[in-house]
Amino acid sequence: MSSLTRGAGLIIIAGLTGLTGCGVAPAGPAASAGSAAPAASTAAPPTAGPSAAGAGQADAASRACPQAGHYLTAVKTGRHDGYDRVVFQFSGGLPAVSTERVPAVYHDPKGTKIALAGRSYLHVVFRGASGHCPQPSRPTWTGPSVLTPYYPQLLTVSAAGDFESYLSFGIGLAARGGYHVSRLTRPDRVVIDVRHVALGKFPGIWDITSWPRYWAVQYAWLNGHQAWRGSPLMVVRAWAASRFSGTTAVRQVNASTFRVTEPGGRTDTVTGARPAGVPGPWVITKITYGSS
Repeated sequence: MSSLTRGAGLIIIAGLTGLTGCGVAPAGPAASAGSAAPAASTAAPPTAGPSAAGAGQADAASRACPQAGHYLTAVKTGRHDGYDRVVFQFSGGLPAVSTERVPAVYHDPKGTKIALAGRSYLHVVFRGASGHCPQPSRPTWTGPSVLTPYYPQLLTVSAAGDFESYLSFGIGLAARGGYHVSRLTRPDRVVIDVRHVALGKFPGIWDITSWPRYWAVQYAWLNGHQAWRGSPLMVVRAWAASRFSGTTAVRQVNASTFRVTEPGGRTDTVTGARPAGVPGPWVITKITYGSS
């Protein structure tokens, strides 16, 4: 099968204000964070959605490929009160789906690790499905391969493979919270709702000062950009350079604490951390200004 990453121009709905905005019926309450993986990843029976607009969408989707099979036609995301949502729309009926929480998501069949913002990850696999019509050969879903809505819980949706009738995605989440999978019809959709989890106030006080900003920088860092942000020493030096015009001396006290001597002789204490507790940028969380 052709890789999902060939496409471009994905339909993105970022910030839907109501469930009808993305044509998706309520998927029900999210599973509890403590639920076992099989319970959390078991899809509900197909449920009919709105029949008026849905029927027209279903007719259009059925023409995505004349060959029998389950073909992905759209991926949408939406933010709602208490939860975030990702919708996978298909033509040719609903494929079997499995969803599990994993420590990392790898590309099928390459085996390379996929960069996902966040600190909790879901691996979604559609069996007997594809995003490419074999005859005539054309994509039924045109990408792009990554969505980065940076909602409170749903941060990243990334294609993970389209190989031998296994279509897979990785989902990056802000925290390990509950989620719920539903199968809806007219049009055929698999809906994953992820419950919001309170993260608390972002601890960073310089350069990166909010969770959305941090997730965006983390995703860029995981993809090889701004590598200096992973070094506490380089972050402290960048802060010092942004504050003082003269030469500063930076001395590391321990893994998270540095002493910065200003050009005038005053010594400041700078402390930081990796706020997500997983690989990502190091941020400054406290500065204590000293005396000369």
